[in-house]
Amino acid sequence: MQSTPILPFAVALLALGASFPSSTTRPDEGMWLFDALPLKTLKEKYDFEPTQEWIDHVRLGSVRFDTGGSGSFVSPNGLVMTNHHVALETIQKVSTQEKDFVEAGFSAKDYGSEVPGTDLTLRQLIEIKNVTKDVVQASAAAKDEAEKGSLRQAKLEELAAASTNEEKHIIADPVVLFDGNEFRIYVYHVYDDVRVVFAPEKQVAFYGGDLDNFTYPRYCLDCAFFRVYEDGKPIDSSKFYFKWNPEGAKADELVFVSGHPGNTERLLTHEEMELHRDLSVPAIVDLLTRRAEQMKKAMDANKDAAFRLRDQYFGVMNSLKAYSGHLAGLRDAEMMAKMKARDEELIAKANTPEVKAAFEFIAGEMQKLRDKYGKDGKVDLRQLMPALQQATMQTCAEAKSTINNARFAVYGTSMYPDATFTLRLAFGTVKGYEAGTTAVPPKTTLNGLFDRNSSFDNQPPFDLPQRWLDKKDELDLNTPYNFVSTIDIIGGNSGSPVLNRDAEIVGLIFDGNIESLPGNYWFDERVNRAVSVHTAGMTEAIAKVYHEYSLVAELLGR
Repeated sequence: MQSTPILPFAVALLALGASFPSSTTRPDEGMWLFDALPLKTLKEKYDFEPTQEWIDHVRLGSVRFDTGGSGSFVSPNGLVMTNHHVALETIQKVSTQEKDFVEAGFSAKDYGSEVPGTDLTLRQLIEIKNVTKDVVQASAAAKDEAEKGSLRQAKLEELAAASTNEEKHIIADPVVLFDGNEFRIYVYHVYDDVRVVFAPEKQVAFYGGDLDNFTYPRYCLDCAFFRVYEDGKPIDSSKFYFKWNPEGAKADELVFVSGHPGNTERLLTHEEMELHRDLSVPAIVDLLTRRAEQMKKAMDANKDAAFRLRDQYFGVMNSLKAYSGHLAGLRDAEMMAKMKARDEELIAKANTPEVKAAFEFIAGEMQKLRDKYGKDGKVDLRQLMPALQQATMQTCAEAKSTINNARFAVYGTSMYPDATFTLRLAFGTVKGYEAGTTAVPPKTTLNGLFDRNSSFDNQPPFDLPQRWLDKKDELDLNTPYNFVSTIDIIGGNSGSPVLNRDAEIVGLIFDGNIESLPGNYWFDERVNRAVSVHTAGMTEAIAKVYHEYSLVAELLGR
């Protein structure tokens, strides 16, 4: 699962060739800011009151992979866990055709024998500064929206520069929230000496391949481990790492995810979502389809190309499935009706002509785009996407500001901002769901993995490496392997730790189910599920299949 924001992603491809509630926030919905957590909801729903010490510990134990994912410190010696598919780009770069760590897996059993990751940096959020007041004051004398935006951006950059100290590996980033209604400076400790410790074979990490991607039940060991070094030795992470709980998550247990959701568009109006449904998203699906076909043809024709392009092909196929899910959601009449009702309720509760006019203005701008770029069912993304970005970020900026101010006035702290690939906390429970007429269990087991393997006669993509087949009799096949929860996630959350009330690791986010793909636009609490690797399954496999006894001992604190 990877982040796939529409505007920047589509532009990049071309270069290559439910969110707000009707009255109160749904209990398990939300990607919450660490300085604005829904503490009342946690207390009332789950009888849990996180202390500031707990909040700070979770923040510092979390890291962002700048290659596009999340991770966490899992030992006092700088050991970091993430997904195999987050690590894949790095593993690909350190591989050769003679030593192919993607296919064969990688193991460094001793300190110092780890392989340095190429172009790999991690970020640990060490401070959050709410600079909304300063930024707003800086634009008080602006004559128009363009000047206001310019003045605010300049102030943000000034404040970020004041908090940056590159010699000490401290980098500060400006963060814009709620479509420009709130502003933060996020101060990071940046680690640039990150070395590969362990990764299983891709076939095990991505078991079932594209056929099983974004589905559930799942059977993936989608994990990888790195170690962070500074000054030539592993860092001391003893004050902020997460302890490993080998029993893992249990049914109906309250769990948390601390990670970096990449991009959501839940603040869009109903009319904007309709434009995505009818023009931009179908065109992106078509573009990705063509791109995947071209890459597959090149890979089939040339062994070197197959090796070189496989990571890119995985990314394109992943994005294709994600955008296809976006489109399926946008074509869901029931959910789109809820988005329309959400907007209408805000207009009614705000009860001002300005708010009604703001929605009408945006609707008019969307119609202009539709009239100009949607004729004859042929959409040119090279023309549409810049125009859509212009309309969203500039032409409609004042109308969006009016709407978001109204949301603040009506809903207050029950709101959360769209995802921005910055650290958020989400929570929910370990729970199955109903799919059609059947019940889907909250967990899978190692027994299910081998059953799926034998049911397909060990044929790709459901084959297993020989060492897994050899070790089957030594494994406890009742061990939980993957599980689902009601936690609200999106691309970028890949590699996020799943934590219990004691901030112990009980799982590792690696995907969402197929029903969660419209989560770019809304959260459907009935069927949205986050899919994770279970710590019990990881412990069992890493020890008994891979004989990584030192790694297991480090995770268990022995």
